[in-house]
This record gives sequence, structure tokens and C-alpha cells, in this order.
Amino acid sequence: MKRFFRALHRWLGILMAVQIIAWMISGLYFTLYPIEEIRGAHLIRKPSRVGTAAFAQLASPRVIAAALDKHFDEGWQAKSISLVTIFGQTSWRVEGSAGGAPFRRLVDGDGTGVIPSLSKAEAARVARDWLRDPGEITSVEWLDTSEPAGEYRGKPLPAWKVSFEQPEALNLYLDPWTREVLASRTTRWRIFDFLWMLHVLDFETRDDFNQPLLMIAAALGLIVALSGVIFWASTTSTLRRRRSPSGAGR
Repeated sequence: MKRFFRALHRWLGILMAVQIIAWMISGLYFTLYPIEEIRGAHLIRKPSRVGTAAFAQLASPRVIAAALDKHFDEGWQAKSISLVTIFGQTSWRVEGSAGGAPFRRLVDGDGTGVIPSLSKAEAARVARDWLRDPGEITSVEWLDTSEPAGEYRGKPLPAWKVSFEQPEALNLYLDPWTREVLASRTTRWRIFDFLWMLHVLDFETRDDFNQPLLMIAAALGLIVALSGVIFWASTTSTLRRRRSPSGAGR
């Protein structure tokens, strides 16, 4: 029995050693930086507030609806309408569905029409405008698909990906219609994401806690701990001395 628990503890300990170290390293890294810095929020300007002067020239809901009727070939339904100011321009942000697909659009504040989507050159300019400090663009890409384990996942598509060498190898993902930053990814975020994958042992989507590998690793960790306690209890001299008198008197 002692040999069995000794061998079990040794082999399970070897199997779990790397994973336990990964849990400790990832946990330490998660505590080093605020999550806002991990996400790159400190590199991006905050959205502007709507100025009171803009209210004098705002269009009525009927005018906004007419602009969207003209924009969409098929019928549309609004889910939410809000007033936003992006780089000094006040617009109506409309979110809803058209032809069975979700949409997000900006309508001019005065209802003139739907603001056109960003071209490649405009996406580069808007991305620069979002930065707090100047940055050098290395590439601009159009995305209409995303990988399950990629750095841009679970976010709206299509999107413009604008990459900067500095600051922090930043990638900005922009909504082509609303000019909003959908996501920002930095070197620190990529390290965080890799360690998070090791932490939850989800190598596909990196977001699933309820998957077999993590359950097996947690169970093995518990077995290692319990077998260690049993092995210690069966070999410690203190317990042997406590058992020996009763055994000798029989």
C-alpha cells in the first residue's frame, strides 16, 4: 500500500507540477496591472460629452427614420437610439436590425443622412485621433471574420484593424459605421490572454471554465494533495509511535 501511494503521488505530482506552476505564474501576472491597462484603455481618449449647443439643431425622430428608410433597401427596426459626439461631431447612434442582420449606424444630428462607413484611409485617420499620444501605423486591415482563439473574438463584425508599432504594439479595432473603438489589444493583453488560456485550460475559445481539461486538472490536484496527506500519515514516525504501544499489548 505504501508503494502504491508513493508511486501515485510521484507520477501525479510530475503531471501536475507544470500546471500548478502555470496557475501560480498566471495568477501573479493578473495582479501586476489594473485590467484597464491590460485592455489599453489608458492609451485611448475618452468619448466626448454632448454639448448643450448641439440640441438646437437636432432632428426629430421622424427625420431620423426617413434617413434610415433611404439608407436601407429592406425594412429595419431600431433597438436603441442615443446621442453621441465623436471628434466634435454630434450624431444619432442607431442600433437595430435590418434584413435579419444587426446594424449600427450614425445619422447626422440634423438628420441630413446616414454617415458613410470608413474607408481604409479614414480608418487610419480615426485610429490616430483616438490615441492620447501620436503613434506610427504599421498596417490597416478589413476584418469580416474572426478566429475563435484570436485576439479579436466575440466582438461585432465587420471591423477595421489598425496596428501601431507604438504605443505597446497596439491594435485598435474600429466599427466602420460608428467610428467607435470596439476593442484595443496590447502586448500586455496578449500575455494576459496566453496566461489566461493556461489558467483555464481552454485552448479553443479561451473563455470556457466548464471543460474537461480543467476538471481533470483540478481533480488530479486534489488527488495529489490527498495522497500526499495519506503518504505522510502512513510514514511519519509520530503516528507510528502512537500506534506501537497498543499494538504491543495485544
